[in-house]
Amino acid sequence: MERVATSSQQNTLVQYMMRAESKVATEQIRSSTGLNSTDYKGIASGSGRLVNLESHYKRLESYIDQGEVVNGRIQSMYDSVGGMADLTSRLSALITGLQGDNAAGVEGVVAEAGELMKEFAGLLNTQQEGRYLFAGGRTDQPAVDIDSASYAAITTVPSSADTSYYQGDSTIAHYQAADDLILSYGVTADDPAFEQALRAFNLIANMSTSPVDTDVLDEATQLASDATDGLSIVQAKLGATSASLERTLDRHVDEQLVLQTHVDDIRSVDLAESTVRLSQLQASLEATMSLMKILEDTSLSQYL
Repeated sequence: MERVATSSQQNTLVQYMMRAESKVATEQIRSSTGLNSTDYKGIASGSGRLVNLESHYKRLESYIDQGEVVNGRIQSMYDSVGGMADLTSRLSALITGLQGDNAAGVEGVVAEAGELMKEFAGLLNTQQEGRYLFAGGRTDQPAVDIDSASYAAITTVPSSADTSYYQGDSTIAHYQAADDLILSYGVTADDPAFEQALRAFNLIANMSTSPVDTDVLDEATQLASDATDGLSIVQAKLGATSASLERTLDRHVDEQLVLQTHVDDIRSVDLAESTVRLSQLQASLEATMSLMKILEDTSLSQYL
């Protein structure tokens, strides 16, 4: 039987103890998980800012993921153009070997020029993840077809530009690299540098061998030279675009690190501080329980 005077005190202590137990339980979760709360409700004051930060972080992550795919395409195109430049240089060397009195082996040169042309076309039909990279917007079909009826063998000079081998369109790919940045990238297989190289290969692959047509050699030499210069420019542009994209992606990664710090400031707890607070709350709870025990022992029945 309790005293009337101690009854309200005990009820108050019970309520205080229940609140203290709740605080201890909450702090134990914070201490064990390292988080201020496992849901937004527990961080109501910062939940709006946290949602904005996480949304921005995910948007940057999307830019980075897609940007890495795009940069992979650009790098593949860069490497392919480098291979085309090597093939064109090889053609120039073959032509030099036929100049003057060094026309021996002309049949072999003609045959090799044909094979080099096929290799060049193969590089223009480079694919990545099912996309033909040099076909403009028509990424589902090969960019070039040098065996098509419309791309007839060139047998007379002076020749003229002929892009009938091209099966793509004029679309240049775009990629939104940031909220306020859209990058254009790539090159189509009807670029003058590619056309000049293919025409040079075609001239030599179909030239008369008896006698050697010096007019064909002269024009093919000039075309190969112009193509080599053009390929260097194309490759440099691809390299510059790739470098710009990489710098943008690096900035996104740096910004993500900053955002993650802000997110951690809202969501995470200082474990040392949480440990001290948990110890204090547990001590307060134990004191409350001890006081309740004293009140229980001091019942009215002890004084009757």
